[in-house]
Amino acid sequence: MKLVQRAALMLMVAGLCGLAGVTGAAAQVCGDADASGSVTVTDGVATLRSAAGLSSGCTNATCDVDGSGSVTVSDGVNVLRKAAGITITENCPGGGVTGDVQEVSDSFVPFLALGLKEIPSVSIGSASVVRPAATENCEDGGTRTTDQSGQSITVTFAGCKVSDDDLGRFQLDGVIEVNLSFPTSTVSFELNITDLDSSKLVDFDGTLTGTPRLQGGFVVDGGPISVSNSEGGPVVLRLTFNDFTVDDDGHIVSGSVEAEDVGNNFDLKSAELEVEDSSTTASLHVVRDDDSEQDYEVNLNTGEVTPVN
Repeated sequence: MKLVQRAALMLMVAGLCGLAGVTGAAAQVCGDADASGSVTVTDGVATLRSAAGLSSGCTNATCDVDGSGSVTVSDGVNVLRKAAGITITENCPGGGVTGDVQEVSDSFVPFLALGLKEIPSVSIGSASVVRPAATENCEDGGTRTTDQSGQSITVTFAGCKVSDDDLGRFQLDGVIEVNLSFPTSTVSFELNITDLDSSKLVDFDGTLTGTPRLQGGFVVDGGPISVSNSEGGPVVLRLTFNDFTVDDDGHIVSGSVEAEDVGNNFDLKSAELEVEDSSTTASLHVVRDDDSEQDYEVNLNTGEVTPVN
């Protein structure tokens, strides 16, 4: 019976945003003037040019960050702040999917797809085993080191680079620790995931309850997992898991995870992602600050968010 198979899934749902994260291939991103898929200093310059009446790649849909109805110097400053990894309030025309909803989704999907897959493989019979630390090279560079001392298993990541053709390129640093106690165990994270394409880092910290599945894999519950947009920085999201099931190959099977906007960084209170029947898409239910509700579909392979009418 396995707790889960090793290193490398494609956590939660692709991930974290004016935080850090993945940008869906076809998703329009608030502030992304050149449609590169991420917000950079170049986009800030383009927004300032548009505000000055000069030619640029801006449209109101992407560069009117504060939703005032026109592109102004304030929008340019906000785009530059976002490019620097500073959280801003986004109200681009077209709303949630081009701004805060996509960013919230981006903040936790890589953790679901990558972080959970890195939980080490464990069998009941191995709970009393002591193994010397073993270091292996990660797929694209860096290392992961696994150390087991009886019921405690620690995986340490040092510049561990992994990639997926659709999701993107990421670097993992930090520690995942499993404490075996049957029928349930705990899995603790002090894990940084950096999007290598945007250089944005997201910090995940917290503990989940893990239950092995007879057919392999595991189910995690509880939390919270705290999400920050810098190591040790203020918490911007809090993730809580409910029967979130992963198979022995690291694929998401079913279950849900709720992201709560504890830092008031977005125009929403919560976003709950739910997966059914090993689908590559998930439903995302958003409750906004004004208590209005909206449903979206999230592609777990790319992180792209699409409104559901």
